[in-house]
Amino acid sequence: MRAYSNLHIRIGVLLFPVFIFLQSCLNPFAPILGEFGGRSWTDQTTVGELLQNFALSYDYRDSLHYADCLSESFVFNYFDIENGRSDRWFRDTDLKATGAIFRNYEQIALEWSQVPVQVESFSQSDTTILFRVRFNLLLDEEVPIFGYAQFTTRREGEGKFQILNWQDDF
Repeated sequence: MRAYSNLHIRIGVLLFPVFIFLQSCLNPFAPILGEFGGRSWTDQTTVGELLQNFALSYDYRDSLHYADCLSESFVFNYFDIENGRSDRWFRDTDLKATGAIFRNYEQIALEWSQVPVQVESFSQSDTTILFRVRFNLLLDEEVPIFGYAQFTTRREGEGKFQILNWQDDF
């Protein structure tokens, strides 16, 4: 009986480092390669790259990349149906609201359409650009949200494009 126990201990001691090594190679938070049609994060030097990162942040539920798409002075404008008036919130509230969406839905897919080519390729620094784009947001294949977003974006110097203002146009 004693030899059997020592054998198990020796095998365990030999396999433990292998087990630790194999576990360290796995990242449960890493996206699956090829997911979302092979799109990847960009450096946001064009408006199109900003929109791509914005959509990917929804697809991956990545609040850090989402926050990087918003200017520190970001404002979200919308129509409050319950109170029958226009309202707005600022960056901190938007990050909390979007974080709640990311946590409460298993499947999220955001797609842009009707983005003019001249807007998508726009890369000029220190210029504010205003444009309107159609979006399709799908939450858990049960909650489709379609509408238009009017964005005001800007790229400071050699930095990234960020959204200054988002007007929700349904």
